[in-house]
Amino acid sequence: MDASFSAAVREQLGRAGLSNPADLLAEAYGMLLFATAFGPDGIRHVTEQPALIRRLPLLYTRVFSVTPDVRTPHPGGKTVISVTDRADIAHIFNAFGLDADRPAPLGVNRAVLEDDSTRAAFLRGAFLVSGSVANPEKRYHLELVTPHYTLSRELVALLQDMELEPKVTVRRANYVLYYKYSEKIENFLTLIGAPTSALQVMSVKVEKDVRNRVNRQVNCDAANITKSVAAAALQCEAIERLRRAGVLEKLSRELRDAAAARTAHPDLALTALASTFDPPVSRATLNYRLQRLLAIDRETNGGDSE
Repeated sequence: MDASFSAAVREQLGRAGLSNPADLLAEAYGMLLFATAFGPDGIRHVTEQPALIRRLPLLYTRVFSVTPDVRTPHPGGKTVISVTDRADIAHIFNAFGLDADRPAPLGVNRAVLEDDSTRAAFLRGAFLVSGSVANPEKRYHLELVTPHYTLSRELVALLQDMELEPKVTVRRANYVLYYKYSEKIENFLTLIGAPTSALQVMSVKVEKDVRNRVNRQVNCDAANITKSVAAAALQCEAIERLRRAGVLEKLSRELRDAAAARTAHPDLALTALASTFDPPVSRATLNYRLQRLLAIDRETNGGDSE
């Protein structure tokens, strides 16, 4: 994954508004379900993402009136954001109707996600913690990762309901939900609050499409030029053989004129060559006459012009 592009997306998400309590609760829920640890013994996030390091403690304070412990660096330079106080953990569990004396069920409680806005906020929180997206200049790929099977299946169901069904694979004991089509990535990024990055993906796709069309046209033109040059060379060779055999001067004026024009302009394509006649002839007419010359050469020289 391209860390800089993912970081830019997270920076956009980290600037999302903090005024809607239901959305903030849903976003915090997304962060918790994808946390490094979420249980009665403690809540812990281990991250090196600046946007998450800034936003997560702010959300915990706004939503739960809980101030998490933030310690850095962790081995590897990562920051650990944790809640270990039993009363604070119970308060967070109660916000989602959970029993702090039991392990947190790692599934999606739809009651917290009652509308499109809260579902989008939930996905924003999930992406901030466990998501990444490739630089579209290199490839199209966005993913969310969790080690929990049930959570992965329920997240797939949620995304299906939102017409954003992902593909799923397993990587090193983790369940990976991913998109590889630019349109799905654009829609997902727009939904969770990163429209600028979505526009960047869209812009890159347009540029790639234009570049591919130009390349295809250039390749097609080059192939046509090569074909045209080869055909003209065969025509010139056939005309020269007919001339040496004394056959050319016995042909009709139309065929002699076609032979003279091709000999005088061996590098011109048929359309351009046809325009040199006075009066001009059609491309089809000239092509017919040149094909007749080739056929006569084959009859005269036993197929040497094939």
